[in-house]
Amino acid sequence: MNYSINKICPNPFMNLVWKSKLIGLVIGLILSGCAGATDMPIPDKIGEKERFGIVSEKEATRMVNKLHGQSVAADANIIAEYGQGEKKDILYISRYANSTTAQEAYDLMIEKMAAASKSPFHHLMPLQKYQKKAYMTLGMGAVHFIYHSGRFLLWFQTYQTFGTTLPPQLLSSYPIK
Repeated sequence: MNYSINKICPNPFMNLVWKSKLIGLVIGLILSGCAGATDMPIPDKIGEKERFGIVSEKEATRMVNKLHGQSVAADANIIAEYGQGEKKDILYISRYANSTTAQEAYDLMIEKMAAASKSPFHHLMPLQKYQKKAYMTLGMGAVHFIYHSGRFLLWFQTYQTFGTTLPPQLLSSYPIK
């Protein structure tokens, strides 16, 4: 079957109105997709694991606050899961108002982790390659990388082997500055 817009709407004026509405709808859909998109890029893959799920900002914020036992002052949070099952990797991204606030949150987190006598994390160590701008710790059977990039604070829990190097997929979206 061959349908043309002229057969659907034979009146030339209505044809123009119909085309305008269609173009407006398409542009609206494109812009709403952009407006709803977060400014927190989430890698599709980290290491050998494909992204399997994303926890929305509102739910991610609730989960991050629960993990900390208090409200964390980030503007927004996203959680991405890589792989499936018990050994899935988890990326936590928190966005702050500016890089100074993110740096302060990072410094405070590292300070509290270093001073904690009871913690599920142990062997907190700076990654020399990044001049103490990134840390690694062990805990809960996984390796955890912690660093900040501009106004973002990242925590990556992984069961993959990266040694003492941050995964390149993270650094491409969130470089250490």
